[in-house]
Amino acid sequence: MTSRYLLYKDYESGLNNNLMGLEIAVGLAYLTQRKLVFYGSVGEEKNILPVRGGYFLSVPESRKHIINIDNLPTILDLVDQLPIPILTYSEFLAETQGKNLSHYHSDVRLVNAIFVPNNITIDPKVLSNFAENRIIVQDVEQDILQFSACNLAYYSRFFYLPSPSLYSLMEAIQFKPIYRNLADKISQTLGQYNGIHIRLTDYRNCIPHREEDHPYLVLKTLKEIFPPEEMLLICTDESENMDFFNPILKSYQNSIFIDQFIIENFLQEFKELPFTDEQTLGLICNLVMWNCQKFAGSFRSTYTGIIHRNWLRNQLKKQVHSSALTFKFVESGLSPGEVQFHLGSYPEINPGLFSWNQIHLPIVSEMKSWCREWPESVCLIV
Repeated sequence: MTSRYLLYKDYESGLNNNLMGLEIAVGLAYLTQRKLVFYGSVGEEKNILPVRGGYFLSVPESRKHIINIDNLPTILDLVDQLPIPILTYSEFLAETQGKNLSHYHSDVRLVNAIFVPNNITIDPKVLSNFAENRIIVQDVEQDILQFSACNLAYYSRFFYLPSPSLYSLMEAIQFKPIYRNLADKISQTLGQYNGIHIRLTDYRNCIPHREEDHPYLVLKTLKEIFPPEEMLLICTDESENMDFFNPILKSYQNSIFIDQFIIENFLQEFKELPFTDEQTLGLICNLVMWNCQKFAGSFRSTYTGIIHRNWLRNQLKKQVHSSALTFKFVESGLSPGEVQFHLGSYPEINPGLFSWNQIHLPIVSEMKSWCREWPESVCLIV
């Protein structure tokens, strides 16, 4: 029997964008029963680029002696063995040399698409609610199916009505134990804590309000959802920006910047990791945030989205009912009055079967596929 292949181009961006793209690739290969060929844009061998999010080469002065930007990981360097086989582009060429295989190269941007398996019964109303006018992608007859255009989306909004086996597959895509173990050690040292992720740097280009107002809008939300006496773990890409954080620190005096805490208390353990670049430090911070008691993040940040998803997984393992868990944000991310936003979340005010139908967000449908994670990442609502 002739093997079938999925050629899938890495999104080639920051850590969490790359992870999301890899998850889609693994899910597609699993559902179409194809061998996954995961490739990038480096040279004739189409190797993948290192993770390169935000200002990944911009190292704060305080840790230039710690961070090594000469040795940068790819997403495959950071994740554990995948739950399906994976080929490099060179291995794919060697395996298919001399074979006359049919090839379908799709130009669909997966960020604006959903995948619907060929062999399921479709309820038109459910499909319409799920898709929200996005393009429907299905398997094809050709031996090779290739995607290379904006392969980015949360799997929660991409795979139409995922089965329990697909959820198990997605949860099996994990970062390597050396990173998870260090993060767990840090979490245990901290004890109980609430957490926030505040994206600054390039995010300033898309926040629709004046810079001087931003920390006070954040502080207003924090006061609504976090008791000031409880420990607040701050995860941010600008932990040295006291002009921004001073108003927050005055109200939350039991605050810790997680990146600084790691460098000050776990420096030797960090230096012993296979990679010690800014993206890997960001990975450890992300993993620690999964263990927050309560968490609020930044709208439009995939870094926040990965925390939300895994925070929810952890809460459900503690047998907290999903109906009592809501993804919270430090501020709406939109102009004041443009969207309903209360107690760190967007109320479900619209009809519809899925969470993205029920929350009114005045943004285009494809943006919903990356601007935030959805609870369907952990538990299917329908």
